[in-house]
Amino acid sequence: MVRGGIMNLVKCIWVDIKNIIKGENKMSKKPNKKYMVMSKFKHSDRFNLEKQFLNRHSADAYVGLMIDDREYDSIEYFLFEQSHDYQHIEESPMEDLQEVVNG
Repeated sequence: MVRGGIMNLVKCIWVDIKNIIKGENKMSKKPNKKYMVMSKFKHSDRFNLEKQFLNRHSADAYVGLMIDDREYDSIEYFLFEQSHDYQHIEESPMEDLQEVVNG
């Protein structure tokens, strides 16, 4: 009984590995949520992640609802926008030109 559960888990892991190798992992298909709403209590110096959004309009609407709800008295909301992905290595336009010229 336990062996069957372990084998199913191993089988699922191998399926995930094959999909990652093919470039079909679930994470690559999800859109990048680059707007983050964070909150901070006025007496604290730490930010708490509330929620992430695809666009600024949704983030603004969420904060508006949270302010109207007034669950906490001394809470402040902040919007952070991801402007650069440090894991993404950008190639220079000259490298692209060299690839086209060299074939």
